[in-house]
Amino acid sequence: MRLASIGKAICGLLTVLGGLMLVVPLIDVIYHEPLSQYFLLIGLGLLAVGLTISRVRAEPLTTLEALVAASIAWIVIPLISAVALALQIKIDFVDAFFESVSGFTGTGFTVLTPSHLKHSILFWRSFMQWTGELGFVVFAMVLIPYFYRIARTLYGVERPMKLETTFYRTAIRLILIYVLLTVLGTVFYVLAGMPLFAALNHVMTTVATGGMSTYDNGYNTIYKYAPATYWPFMAFMILGGMNFIDLHSLFTGKWKQLFMSEEFRYYMGSLIFLSVLISLSYHYEEGVRSWVKAFEMGFFNMVSGMTTTGFNLGPIASLKDVTKALLIVGMFIGGMTFSTAGGIKSLRLMLFMKKLKHYVQSMISPSSLYRSISVQGKSVGEADIAAALLFIVIHAAVIVSAALAISAYGYSFTNALFETTSAASCVGLSVNVVSSTAPVGVKLIITAVMLMGRIEYLNVFLLLAFICGRRTISLTKP
Repeated sequence: MRLASIGKAICGLLTVLGGLMLVVPLIDVIYHEPLSQYFLLIGLGLLAVGLTISRVRAEPLTTLEALVAASIAWIVIPLISAVALALQIKIDFVDAFFESVSGFTGTGFTVLTPSHLKHSILFWRSFMQWTGELGFVVFAMVLIPYFYRIARTLYGVERPMKLETTFYRTAIRLILIYVLLTVLGTVFYVLAGMPLFAALNHVMTTVATGGMSTYDNGYNTIYKYAPATYWPFMAFMILGGMNFIDLHSLFTGKWKQLFMSEEFRYYMGSLIFLSVLISLSYHYEEGVRSWVKAFEMGFFNMVSGMTTTGFNLGPIASLKDVTKALLIVGMFIGGMTFSTAGGIKSLRLMLFMKKLKHYVQSMISPSSLYRSISVQGKSVGEADIAAALLFIVIHAAVIVSAALAISAYGYSFTNALFETTSAASCVGLSVNVVSSTAPVGVKLIITAVMLMGRIEYLNVFLLLAFICGRRTISLTKP
């Protein structure tokens, strides 16, 4: 592997991070609060390093080198943010790293108390989610001159999709869609009764399906003073969980193409089905007598869970196991592919259901009647189906293993499973396992699960395969 190429690609991402960190002292100036000097110094330092490294000659990354660069970047970026946070607000480094990983992975867990933080740090928590979920690679493709030439394959690892003829034009289109969602969301949140600062922060964490809040009690505080925000929050959570290709169809008026999308129909169908089920659970299991209130809470929390946003209406920790189980299912499934959402994604669920249907049919019908599985009229190979099923198995195995490890600290297995599902699918809904007082071991387990869930495990297995021998790499290919 060529270390110069990997190093230059990573430095390109760190240059973007440096520029973003300078927003923190800028917010301090706007609100006349003490300057965040550590963010200023580290941000300027990263920009200086980026400028220096830009002069180093490097060749375009191979696929393996891109995977290595992506994996390293997902460790280094939260580490640098953690250093700035720990020094700036004087918290334990483990807590700072946990908060940074939760932010950049778009999970939304927090071990901090928002009411104790100044405006710039609140904004940074939201900004981490907004930038991290779209991907630093997308921003680097547009903002760093040399990045497109050497790191196109890195973009393919992070966002393997095209809306335009090139990755560069696709990156621009993605940013435009993302900014448009953010601006529209801010307008609707303000019109619904939110202050501008709170609206902007919550829109960033909504469209990024992140869920961090500027309030200690999250969306519950907003609902009390601005109940009209219920509908725009619901709408933008659903939009945030959608495939960028389908969002492009929506915003360009290609609605027929949108409704022809099989994954979109699976996404909306499963979202509505599970929302109805949990609403029934709120009425019969939780004792919410009003059907309107039961459906209001049920739909909001399921939409939040399945789009992996992480806002909640009403308490979560006190819910019965049946209601928690339904939320676990929703969080496990997640949103759509090529979106900011986590989980196994609706496409993999669709492939699993189609494979199950064909398996049942093969048991009762002659083999000559067997047809291949297709999506959007295109046949899907057995290797692709096997890869999708393997991912589902790995996702479940990581969740259960982490839950068993956390339950060893004295938590109930149901609560541990809820928390690890939320972490692996990058959701952020919590039953209070995650807190500032949680054992360090629990925080580290959740941190590791959040990272693995965000990079969708493939990088980990490819790196292990490279360490064990190049021959093994072929076993991980779809």
